[in-house]
Amino acid sequence: MADILSLKESVLVYLDRSGGLQKLAEDCKTFNDPQQIEAVYRFCISVNPSDVIEVDPVLGDRVLHDPIGATALFQSVCFLAIKTLSLVEKIHTESQVNVILKLTHLPPFPEYTLDLCSFPRGYGPVRPVSMEGLVIAMTRVTKYTQGARFLCINDDCSCSTGFHHIRVHAPGATESATVRNNFTCMICSSPLKEDVKFRVLGDKQLVELIHVKALGVLSAHQQSSLRYQSVTLFLRDELCNSMRIGQLYRVLGIPAHVHQWPSITWNPHKVSASFQELLKATAGSPWRFSAIVAHCFGLDVAPPGTYNTLKLSLLLSLVQTRADAKDTYHNLDLLVVTTDTLILDR
Repeated sequence: MADILSLKESVLVYLDRSGGLQKLAEDCKTFNDPQQIEAVYRFCISVNPSDVIEVDPVLGDRVLHDPIGATALFQSVCFLAIKTLSLVEKIHTESQVNVILKLTHLPPFPEYTLDLCSFPRGYGPVRPVSMEGLVIAMTRVTKYTQGARFLCINDDCSCSTGFHHIRVHAPGATESATVRNNFTCMICSSPLKEDVKFRVLGDKQLVELIHVKALGVLSAHQQSSLRYQSVTLFLRDELCNSMRIGQLYRVLGIPAHVHQWPSITWNPHKVSASFQELLKATAGSPWRFSAIVAHCFGLDVAPPGTYNTLKLSLLLSLVQTRADAKDTYHNLDLLVVTTDTLILDR
């Protein structure tokens, strides 16, 4: 307990020195609209790991290696500051304060770098890492749940009112981890029901990053059998629409496994002789075969070399093995030409 209080004191000292308390007070002014009543209130705090280590090395270690625990410390201090200074009267519990720590940088050591060419990826501890990649695809901006309020259905329970059960989005969590219908009360174990009018929504955008070396696999002199796998980057709220396709970026984030498909189904088919000859001639590169097929597809409607990504997507969508299958909605149809089925199974 004494260690936690000491860390909270260090958080307060850092916020005071870095101007974080002043920014917190300014951010609270935007939440004082009497008509704006929400379950959670989001505060972004800029954190310089070097300055935090100077204040308290233990706190700096928490920021770099235990971001969830560090966020909880900053959340507690911010809540105490808000209540002590009466900044936002609508905040009643600590769980209503949604703190987002934005690190200015990471130490320039390999342990804090995620190489998009290395494996395994994302199996280590949940902590911030730096990565560099090329944007090859991005989705439109959609909504996600930042936070939600739940009430106990038992009227005699103290949790049937107030803000005792608040669910807030955590890094790497899915939507069902924040909002679903099987939560139970921590007091009486009765089911919880969401108070929908207090749900807080935010913006979300998915971006595909790949190592910049992947651009070399389409060159005529590429003879390597290396394959580059892209990773999905989640941009949220103010970071949406901040990246552009074709640009190289260095980002700080927390790697996480969001979803894993249970299995891959495949059916081999006889391939024409011309395709086999083309595959044999392009065996030196894992991408040259796909590039040539996409380049030659639809020459009657589009000039050669244009809309290659669209052409490749159309070719993939044309591969349908069973049109009457009930589960095809969840499948991605792939055209794969290989002599080793073990690679496909993996």
